[in-house]
Amino acid sequence: MAKKFSFADAKIRIKELEEQVEALNLNTDDHIYTTAENNVIKFLKVWGLVGPALAVVLTAILMHR
Repeated sequence: MAKKFSFADAKIRIKELEEQVEALNLNTDDHIYTTAENNVIKFLKVWGLVGPALAVVLTAILMHR
């Protein structure tokens, strides 16, 4: 029968994964994004918030006609 996965096993696995992430060297000092790409990212972040709110408002307006 298979061994049960315990909390201790989970802690060990989490520690292993944390070590793997640290080994990836996620250094962002190399400026891999251009200004144009940063502007697109900023637009998409804003649209991610404004888009659904706009959809709710337009839906409410159209539903009350």
